[in-house]
Amino acid sequence: MSVIARQQKTKAEVFIREAEKTLAKRSWFGSKSQQQEDAAELYDKAGNAYKVGGLYHEAGEAYTQAAQVYADKLSNTFEASKMYQNAGQCFHKSSPADAVNAYNQAILLMTDAGRILPAAKLSKTCAELYEKEGIDLEDKSHVVLAIEAYEQAAELFEAENSPAQKSTCIVKIAELCSAELDPPDLLRAAGLYDSLGRSSLDSNMLKFHAKGYFLQTILCHLANGDSIAGRQAVTRYEALDYTFGTSREGKFAAQLLEAVDSFDGESFASACFEYDKIAKLDPWKTAMLVKVKKSIDGDEEGEEEDDVDLT
Repeated sequence: MSVIARQQKTKAEVFIREAEKTLAKRSWFGSKSQQQEDAAELYDKAGNAYKVGGLYHEAGEAYTQAAQVYADKLSNTFEASKMYQNAGQCFHKSSPADAVNAYNQAILLMTDAGRILPAAKLSKTCAELYEKEGIDLEDKSHVVLAIEAYEQAAELFEAENSPAQKSTCIVKIAELCSAELDPPDLLRAAGLYDSLGRSSLDSNMLKFHAKGYFLQTILCHLANGDSIAGRQAVTRYEALDYTFGTSREGKFAAQLLEAVDSFDGESFASACFEYDKIAKLDPWKTAMLVKVKKSIDGDEEGEEEDDVDLT
């Protein structure tokens, strides 16, 4: 342990002892709430000291104690949510699961106080933690937990009339449902991409995203083994956007549908190769196309995805 860490640890431990004594002290003349306020501030100071010393887990625990005093004894939801958020930021460096727990406490207090936008942003942070850190619970995988947290964030962003931030969350839900969930929920993902595409058409700023979302809808249907739904989607999108059929996304979708219906793996691979030269296939599209290619080749349970040649 470094010199500064030892110094800050000693300082923090003094603050903790003072806070505990303050809470335990009987008040004959002074205000009990003032004592509790003093104790919460001492726990906060302890958290700051631990953080300066790089003792992040201890800092998170001290901030949590401050939050509990503010919430349970003083009914100060603003300060309590602030302390839980500080705790989460420290736990993030030492224990992501504890960080999520602290953030969720902050979110509850924020929503109760009508602070919807900060709660939405923190819900999105929780979703990212579940996803990136692989935090599982006994009855739920980290993918399911991430989807639920993104759903909560999307609902809160919608309540605050933040459509762009809501759409970012919906995109993540669709990606997780289609590419990470086991088994994948491709039908739900198709519906989400369809909704994103339609809402994009209604915005002059987002209109250029619509064709990409429509293509993703069609890829979900094809990966789900339903070329009929894919063709129906193409018909709908040509009616919604008269340029879709002649766009690179529309042409690519038509080529894929033709190859799938003909069980023509060579034509399918050729279409992928030509599209990739114009617009580089991202990992999500590649994963969906591999699922489709394997179904054409009649090897859905055989080759690993890395072994499937799209070109």
